[in-house]
Amino acid sequence: MNRIFEKEYTLRAGDFDKFDRLHPAAVLDLFQDAAGQHADQLGIGYETLHKRSLMWALVRVKFRFLAPAHRYQTVKVKTWPLEPRRLSHRREYCIEDENGERLVEGSSEWVIMDSVERNLRWMPTLYPMDFEFHTELMCDKRLDRIQRVLPESKVAYVVHAGFSDLDINEHVNNVKYANYVMNAINPTREEEIESFQVDYRKEVPPESELRVYCDREADCIYAYGNTADNTAMFVCKLTFKR
Repeated sequence: MNRIFEKEYTLRAGDFDKFDRLHPAAVLDLFQDAAGQHADQLGIGYETLHKRSLMWALVRVKFRFLAPAHRYQTVKVKTWPLEPRRLSHRREYCIEDENGERLVEGSSEWVIMDSVERNLRWMPTLYPMDFEFHTELMCDKRLDRIQRVLPESKVAYVVHAGFSDLDINEHVNNVKYANYVMNAINPTREEEIESFQVDYRKEVPPESELRVYCDREADCIYAYGNTADNTAMFVCKLTFKR
């Protein structure tokens, strides 16, 4: 039973933006795919949990760009879970080039939820008792919640959660939020992302209207996704390279 999952992927043209830089959504998509396959290998993937009326839910994810990627490049994605801490299940990631140089490092925090009642579940025996956890951290020792109060800024982008945004759990997939944020920010060529974090506060169900607000501070941007009644659904923090 491999404690570290590794898989090679070929980056596609659609993984890059108009400045030929890797989309944050493409990074999240690679993370999601590798994590899902590793969970299947460990016997804790979607199908297994679904039979028990359970599901994985992403609480937050953070990553930083270390070096540029290129179209049609072959990269290796690695991921591993850390030892759970009661309700929190942390998973680390890195994306490497053909020579083993790290292009992206990331961390995420997950919880197990009841797929019907949508409440948290404590699963102390989720992993096999003899499973040896890898301990290397990619981001901070703690993945802290983004502490930010929504300013009185104007709506930068409005989106209606449609069919193509949803995943098998019948809510907006975590990858899609990155596109919402980037559309709201509309960065310039000079604004190259260094780090990206999303906190997922609530599930976004089908046909929801999300209003995305942006608050700029020097080399940092906060983006907020709220419903029409001002319920906070997600918050994102980006930093740009100096």
